[in-house]
Parts: sequence; C-alpha cells; structure tokens
Amino acid sequence: MKIQIFYKIILCTLCTTVAVAETLPFPTTEAEVKEENLTAVELLQSCSRMIPVEPLILKGQMIVRKERGIELAAHPFQLMTDWGASPPTAECLILDPSGTSVVERVVLTRPKNGAADIKLYKGIDKKDPKTVSYAGRIRGTDMTWLDLTLDFLWWKDVRFADKPEGKSRANRKCHILLAVPPHPIAGCSAMRIWVDKQLKCVTQTEQLDPQGNPVRRMWVQRVKKMDKRWMISHMEIETLGSGHRTKLLVDDVATP
Repeated sequence: MKIQIFYKIILCTLCTTVAVAETLPFPTTEAEVKEENLTAVELLQSCSRMIPVEPLILKGQMIVRKERGIELAAHPFQLMTDWGASPPTAECLILDPSGTSVVERVVLTRPKNGAADIKLYKGIDKKDPKTVSYAGRIRGTDMTWLDLTLDFLWWKDVRFADKPEGKSRANRKCHILLAVPPHPIAGCSAMRIWVDKQLKCVTQTEQLDPQGNPVRRMWVQRVKKMDKRWMISHMEIETLGSGHRTKLLVDDVATP
C-alpha cells in the first residue's frame, strides 16, 4: 500500500512539494503515454503544471553531513510559496541553529516568460539586497537556488538525452531529458531530468558542468502526510566528489 501511495506523489517545489492526485489529468499507463507521443518540451511542461498554486508554508531543516553520516551543520528554514500569484513568488527564511532568528531572507519572483529573480537579504529586513547566482550554494549546503526556483522546468531548449529512457533510483521507468538554460549559469551547462513514464512528474535530477559531467544529484527519499497533503519529508542532494551531501527534512506544512 505504501509503495502504491508513493508512486502517486508528484514532485514539485524546493525544496520541491509533493501532492497526491485524486484524479490524474494525464495518462496513467505506458500505452496511453505512447499514444500521446509527447515531445521533450511537452513532457517538461507537463511537470511544471503539477506545481501547486495555492499559498503554502513549509518548515524544516537542511542537514549537511559526511558520506558516513557525521553531521557537519544544520540550518532550519521556512519556505513560503505562492506560485499562483502574479508574478509567482516564494520567500525563504534561513534561521540560526536554534530556529529563532533569521540569518538570511531570500525573495524569489518569476516574471511571466522570464527567468526567476532572486534577491538575498541579511536578517529579516529587506535592505541592501544582493542578486544571487542560481548555482550559489545555500549556506554551504549542497542545495542551490536553482533547486528552490525549479527554474529548469520552464526552460525551452529541451531534448531527449542520448540515453532517452532508464530507471530512477526508485526503480521507476522514466524518460530522460536534457534541459539547457536560456542564459549562462555558472557551473551548469544543462540539467538531466528523469520524468516518470506514467505520472509524467520529475523523480530526480542531475546538474551538468560545461563538459557535460554530472556535478550534483537530487532525489526524493521519503514522503509523509502533513496537513492532509502527501509531502516530501526527506530529500537528498549530493555534490559529487565532495565527501558530503545534504539531507532536506520537511517537518511541517500548512496554509497561511
């Protein structure tokens, strides 16, 4: 039963929100998917349409640890998303270890037909903003602002990878896409994206360097029901060759 529930979830925001679909507005069998004959661009667009548009507040931690499990740092966070706003927005508060004071405040906006704008503020006040690189790591974790914005879901230069099909870490049959950013992003020539063949949702990603080699991987480990929603509760992000990875834990989700 748990396995059946897991495969009905849909990956979507930061910190990538997951929701169970009661009625699926897309094919649910491989035969139906094949009949649609979707292009790579259409497949990626189908994933972006899965992102919930109602306002949500997520609370959790980003935990950096060595490969053998030794914890190096923990960063509590709160993420407020309103992807149905005009323009769509998200705001992330990075807290001190006690979870009581705001260390950094990041405001994300996505203009229509444009790339997301990311502004970083120190503390709670919106003063002296700094523009942040998509590839910028969040306080030394393996997560980047590209993860938070999911900007690659809106990229237009999308094709099937040289190996267009394969299995995800969860052993699901997937289409494999390559999405190229419309504007240069330091350290990111493209994103390799696994899209579930039946659910047409993103199951995992890889960031590729200018030589086309993977430098970061992101995948979902666990989900659980919070505030009547099935949500990501445990996501892993790994910087290859670094000797460490980041565990993203979501402890609570609610509507404002």
